[in-house]
Amino acid sequence: MKKNTAPAMATALALAATALCATSAQAQDKCGLGNGKKATGEPIPLGAIVGKTGPEDFSSSSRAAEAYFKCVNANGGIHGRPIAYTVQDDTWNPEVAAQAASKLVKDTKVVGMVGSSSFVECGANNKLYEQEGVAVVAGTGVPRACFYGKNYAAFNQGPRQSTIGAAQYIAETFKLKNITCVAPGIPGFGDWVCGGVEAWGKANGVAVKQVIFDPGQLDGNAVALQVSATKPDGVVLGMPRGMMLPILTAAEQQDMGKTIKWGLPTSAYHTEMPKAAGKYWDGKLHIHMELQPLDQDGPDTRNWKAIMAKYGDKKDPIDSFSQAGHLSARVATDALLGIKGPIDRKSVHDAFKAVKNVRSDMMCAPWYYGPGDRHQANHSGRVALLTGGSFKTQTECFQSKDADLSDVLALESKGGLVN
Repeated sequence: MKKNTAPAMATALALAATALCATSAQAQDKCGLGNGKKATGEPIPLGAIVGKTGPEDFSSSSRAAEAYFKCVNANGGIHGRPIAYTVQDDTWNPEVAAQAASKLVKDTKVVGMVGSSSFVECGANNKLYEQEGVAVVAGTGVPRACFYGKNYAAFNQGPRQSTIGAAQYIAETFKLKNITCVAPGIPGFGDWVCGGVEAWGKANGVAVKQVIFDPGQLDGNAVALQVSATKPDGVVLGMPRGMMLPILTAAEQQDMGKTIKWGLPTSAYHTEMPKAAGKYWDGKLHIHMELQPLDQDGPDTRNWKAIMAKYGDKKDPIDSFSQAGHLSARVATDALLGIKGPIDRKSVHDAFKAVKNVRSDMMCAPWYYGPGDRHQANHSGRVALLTGGSFKTQTECFQSKDADLSDVLALESKGGLVN
């Protein structure tokens, strides 16, 4: 991976990036038709499922999508029809997630799902979405099932890719020989994430050990002691930001940042992370970004921030997952506006699945829905260093070296999805 030696060039490229749709040329807080007229027609039902209450509030993507749809409804809607956006909280419980999906699909009769972000709903609901012909353009996919569902496509890379990216960066940059991967024991998550890091390590001459903990009984000190016992050169924390903090606090007390290199996935790339982590970790945390920097100056980035400021809540997170939610809503809106004829579940399903070559200054590479039984268009990111109370981008875009991407890369090589 290359060091970021030409920030001016990167900024120029970002400014020149092709926007998702023509709205990027409009005022920064405009969207959809951008006509300033309130939509008053028959509502178009869309839904999302998020893990809002539980170990951590994981609803950032849907909050950004909701802000975008409010903007769309204030600017003509979908040819005069407003979007009725319903978000269900699965409370990090698969049974609740299944009930939520059933309610949205069978009772509310959503024509599509947009902006979802959950640790449990993909595994619980992929079969239902396929059976009912519901296409999902998710904001943030988390466990393995989110990237192995026929009707489920997310805008983020996922924790496996991001954690591998973080491990890859610290190992290659600091010439590390062994790394310890830490993750919560959530089905389809911890073993998948750290298993990916371990597989990457075997292929690249880096020994990898795993520390998997019970997320319901997280003891930061106990986890830090387990990590210390592995005597690592580097550590990667494959988990949500809220779970990282008690581990980092305990690691600080043991001065584990002095000689050990630390890599974190994109969940740590959050405006509140520098303050939450504290001064000890300044210059010590290397964070993989699944999307582009939060502070870059590009048309889509400006649009996202302007819409969040005007239509969102002041408490809404400004992070990578918010970026992903914004992008999912923009793509869904563009797809809906392009439908000729009735807007129903079938036409929305086909419109979502036909999305390809989506370019944005918020992403390293074009995004597409794609054919097949699994979807993972986003697999290139960058790394930032937490320093000076903020983040400093360290690399240009690079792809994680995950053997599981072989089928995705083979599909892309056939052409037609990106150019």
